Amino acid sequence: MKDKDDQAHSDHWENEFLSQDSGYIGEPSKRYRCPKCQGLLVSKQGKNGTFWGCENYPSCDYTANDEAGRPVRAKKYFCPLCGGQLKRKTYNGNTFWGCTNYPDCKMTLDDFDGAPASAKKYPCRACGHYLVRKKGPKGYFWGCIKYPECRHSLEDNKGQPVPRKVRHSP
Repeated sequence: MKDKDDQAHSDHWENEFLSQDSGYIGEPSKRYRCPKCQGLLVSKQGKNGTFWGCENYPSCDYTANDEAGRPVRAKKYFCPLCGGQLKRKTYNGNTFWGCTNYPDCKMTLDDFDGAPASAKKYPCRACGHYLVRKKGPKGYFWGCIKYPECRHSLEDNKGQPVPRKVRHSP
């Protein structure tokens, strides 16, 4: 008998709460932890849109991109020449990826759907390093990453290097 009284009292309390104008039961908010300092990540607005940042900023500088209301760490790309991190940049309407070790490393790669263009490596037959796709005044071409020490280059055909025919000596 006591269980029925408790259930009736509980139902009465819930109905009274929900009948109030200020009574609202919603979905609980999700909390995301910072992997660096274990603080909470907070959704923020920046000049490039919404992103997630640690509540302990400036002592913790962790940030993550916002994808569908959830923090997602941006994928990192590294320079094939020196191993430094590549950053996406825009200059005169042209988007490209440049090495963060500039001016010591002048490596740049074209942007292809938000990622550096040359994911596949093509070896340079002249020096043994590899070729990257570049844009010149006559269009795209493939040049050695060791330019200007190595001036080897190949023509471009729809994003692929066109190898030259190997000459055989008679």
